[in-house]
Amino acid sequence: MSLTRDQFLKPVEIPREEVQLPELGGSVWVKGMSAADRSRFEKEFQTASGKSSKRRMAEVRERLVVACVCDENGNNILTTADVEDIGKQSIQVIERIVNVAQRLCGMSNEDVEQMAGNSEETEGDS
Repeated sequence: MSLTRDQFLKPVEIPREEVQLPELGGSVWVKGMSAADRSRFEKEFQTASGKSSKRRMAEVRERLVVACVCDENGNNILTTADVEDIGKQSIQVIERIVNVAQRLCGMSNEDVEQMAGNSEETEGDS
């Protein structure tokens, strides 16, 4: 069945998944992104010239955690002010969250590397 314009433009629910963090004694909810959310997230890693921002490339994981960790209603519970503290957390905890966030956002490892400036396409002369 071919969709009408209105049917196509009706947003679908953003997926959420509870992630157990036994190291912290509980769990967090992780959500995917809308297309607009993903575009805003990717822009955080670009300079005005469109190249990756070296200042932020070390924070890809931490910023993905900020963007995707939410309460059970889908409301973000972290802010960019938390990035430094998130960076101090165990990598096992962060990677568990990041892996779920990437899957829910349709984000491949190559996408993350590109945002971080680790691929040939985004590297440039500085």
